[in-house]
Amino acid sequence: MPRAALRSGLQRSLALLGATTLAGCSAAGSLPLELTVALGSDPDQAISAELREGFHNRIQPMQASFQRLHPDTHFQLNLYPESAIAATLAQRNATGLAPDLLYVNSDTALQLLRAGLVDPFPLSDQQRQQFNPEDLRRLSTADGRLAGLPVLVYPQFSCFNRRQMATPPSTVQQLLQASAAGQSIGLTASMDWLLWSVGSLGALPAMVRLSDGLPATAADRQPLGAWLHWLQEAGIQERVTFYPDQQTAGTELVAGRVAWIPCRSSVVNGLRRQMGSSLAVAPLPDGIGHQASPANRMRVVALGRNSSARARQQALAFARFTVNPLNQRSLTLGSQAGLPANRFVSVPVQSSQALATLVRAADQGRQSNPLVGTLHTNDRRLPALQTLITELVFGEIRATEATPQLIRILRERP
Repeated sequence: MPRAALRSGLQRSLALLGATTLAGCSAAGSLPLELTVALGSDPDQAISAELREGFHNRIQPMQASFQRLHPDTHFQLNLYPESAIAATLAQRNATGLAPDLLYVNSDTALQLLRAGLVDPFPLSDQQRQQFNPEDLRRLSTADGRLAGLPVLVYPQFSCFNRRQMATPPSTVQQLLQASAAGQSIGLTASMDWLLWSVGSLGALPAMVRLSDGLPATAADRQPLGAWLHWLQEAGIQERVTFYPDQQTAGTELVAGRVAWIPCRSSVVNGLRRQMGSSLAVAPLPDGIGHQASPANRMRVVALGRNSSARARQQALAFARFTVNPLNQRSLTLGSQAGLPANRFVSVPVQSSQALATLVRAADQGRQSNPLVGTLHTNDRRLPALQTLITELVFGEIRATEATPQLIRILRERP
């Protein structure tokens, strides 16, 4: 074959190969992509068909909106108990089958990041401006890595049966007075569900100081003793019942056996379906000159470790899509249960008493952020603290004995 003809044939072959390669790249770019999302259920939520449906109903509209912009991206949702998600993720990471995204509580996201089970979430300085700095601090490790992107804030408030209790107590003193007058009050004997009363009794600054390792002063001992004394008084009230877990407290409220309990906004829609118009909500009781200090719980998006480059790109795009102002407002108005993590999204409190309660409860909760950030659910001091609280409310020890023990526990290294 003449050399010119050979060269011409080779050029045509290379051109054809290039065109085929480009066509293949284009086709690959339009192939469907499935993002797997692991959803963590709260400890006070039993996994059920109703819970699965609730998660789906909250997330599906967001997915549908995202798919209008990215029609080739699809989602597979899997629901796990939050307590089991670390073990599940470790197993899936080992087999390369970890989810692309996780939607979990902030403490869980931090635990997973410290264990090397998720990747840090990349956030530019400009993107950080969307969020309250204290929320990002709660989500960050000591070396500055971010465990996840805040999406919604779930405050604590009180849930009560309006057919049994016409007006909810606005102070901790009124709460015990309501019990003495015959109203049934339900409390959960765990630190997470009693933290709100620390602020009401003026003991929050002391607890923050001591949990940071600072020595106790007389000014610290007095409010800590007052808080423990209030818990002791509650424990001996005939109409106050301390439950072992929050699920039981919710069940008793639904059954009408208690009139008032603390609750979290993430479960209020489930309670409303069961109680109908009997359910009412209000901020947790303050104290005289002191504000209640409930713990706001954040739901965040974290990044799995086994994603392909394309899946990671879309996972980040979807995560950031969830916090744009329009979507944040839709999530809040649609659920009437969570507040936007994006601090520039306003909540129309005039339109809904439930939303007004959420905003007031979240404001109460922000003051407890320093303590929650230090004494988080993974803290090694919590078991000893929990034992002390349990012994106190069930009458095994008195507040005067519990005060020095509380100080010692708080000052231990976490």
